[in-house]
Amino acid sequence: MTYQTDVDDIITVQAGLADFWSNAHGWAPADGAALLASARLDWTPSLARSLHRWAEPVSLADGDLILAWANLGSILESSLRLFLGVYVTDYRNSREDLEAIRAIEQKGANQGQPYPPSSIQFEKIRQLLSRREIFPVDDLTFIGLVQARRNAIHAFNNREIGDAVEFRSAVATYRIFIAELATRLPYPDDRGFHWLERAGTIRFRRA
Repeated sequence: MTYQTDVDDIITVQAGLADFWSNAHGWAPADGAALLASARLDWTPSLARSLHRWAEPVSLADGDLILAWANLGSILESSLRLFLGVYVTDYRNSREDLEAIRAIEQKGANQGQPYPPSSIQFEKIRQLLSRREIFPVDDLTFIGLVQARRNAIHAFNNREIGDAVEFRSAVATYRIFIAELATRLPYPDDRGFHWLERAGTIRFRRA
């Protein structure tokens, strides 16, 4: 399995998720569908294609490595927001969890109401997923790693950015992560999506 093949699989799954969930009215709950339609999921396939930029050279310069982590981090964050958006009804009913991550902070006319998933910071999303044990520990560790590496782009102080080997390994891990996430979401029984079948194959190979 090569880096370029990993990226091609990610593109296939991201494009399928973006196409289906950007037009989910009539399938997802109305509030969830509205959120997903405004989440710019159409950007994620393009961001996934940008991962091809980091295939060469073998060793990436620091600036390129920082941009590479930002690229992967943006796709991962979008995927987590998609997951929350699909399950927006359960998410809104879990007031205890929202309070635990201080996600009920709106003011004015919306005071006391939870922020929608699209407004919650990456760290808050990670905390919520950890609290509810939505993903296994290994996935949460992976999410934390990408988040930490990506954050190097926000502050020019001493931050660990790893190296090209670690980054490309993280892309390989994300290939499996997005495949498993895709297969966990609900779809119509007669779906017949080739990209979802591909995701299922990736997930099966991991098992």
